[in-house]
Amino acid sequence: MVFGKAAVGSALVMLGAAWPTGGPSGVEDPTAFLEKLVGEWSVVAEATLGPGQEPVQLESVEVARLLGQRWLVAENVGSTPGGRPVTSILTLGYDSFHERFVGTYISSMQTHLWSYSGQLDDTGTILTLETEGPILGDPTKVTSYREVIEVVSADRKVMRSMILGPDGEWFEFARAEYRRTD
Repeated sequence: MVFGKAAVGSALVMLGAAWPTGGPSGVEDPTAFLEKLVGEWSVVAEATLGPGQEPVQLESVEVARLLGQRWLVAENVGSTPGGRPVTSILTLGYDSFHERFVGTYISSMQTHLWSYSGQLDDTGTILTLETEGPILGDPTKVTSYREVIEVVSADRKVMRSMILGPDGEWFEFARAEYRRTD
């Protein structure tokens, strides 16, 4: 029996044989970083939604799990300051072919599908993700965004969200503190 290359490739992927274990920037196993993000977390965030506006505080709960040891799926449930429910889902994984972390983000409050690509630092504790999306307050224009996820300890992580301003400088508009609850 003769199998085509596509069939053999699909079989290897299904069996997991097409996934090397090496990692970025001297980090032996990139999935070890994803494992640090798994669990149940209490989240307190502060965000500035526009120029001249006062920051708003948001509280939520995140449940993050691994999908097949290759992907992280994190669901965050909370509400707006006005009491409207908000759910978001973040996916993160490691693309061994491009040697980069990749991911997506969707939110019940937005219509944009965010697509991330980024690198883990040499310490294996800080992941910097880059993306493009609509400018806050003007969805007809697009700019660059940066998300930085830092694992501070086994029970604490921090996520900082930044937007590239018209002056070419990064502006941090949101910061979320995660505390493990499980």
